Amino acid sequence: MKSKRLVGIFAVISLVALSATAAQAGAGGTPSALTSFFLCRTINGDAPGQSVDVQAFDTDPANAGIGWGFILKGVRLGSATLACSFAKLYPKGSGGVTAAEIAPNPDKLFKDLKCYSISVPRSQTDNGTPPSYGITDGLFPGGLDSNVPGSGLQYICAPATISPEVQ
Repeated sequence: MKSKRLVGIFAVISLVALSATAAQAGAGGTPSALTSFFLCRTINGDAPGQSVDVQAFDTDPANAGIGWGFILKGVRLGSATLACSFAKLYPKGSGGVTAAEIAPNPDKLFKDLKCYSISVPRSQTDNGTPPSYGITDGLFPGGLDSNVPGSGLQYICAPATISPEVQ
């Protein structure tokens, strides 16, 4: 179960990193700072049938050492397992709309994500029919992955900085 969670977290980080790069394509793209929380649900999407090379660290000299710190070559993309959307967080019991929103630390320019598993009462998310989605992304051939089954809400991801610690 723990390895499935790690795969999920890596998938979220890869998704965000690749989407930021794709959005700024041209001279290789530059990841942009993350300034929002994300709410993620597990999905069962199709594999895009591609392989990619992945750079998992920041090349900006001012941010040396930030990120996972490695390059992966020829990574085969499997089935889509997580879908995340922007989310706003509020203090518990506040009802959301009238309360002060919890904001990521505005003093940092985060380029990574840290995801927390969550428990949501089924009564709040289950109307008896499992959700299904059409998901457009920059990796799937033709852009649209249709009728993607979803399941429970599983993670809240927050902007973070990942730095390898020297042992």
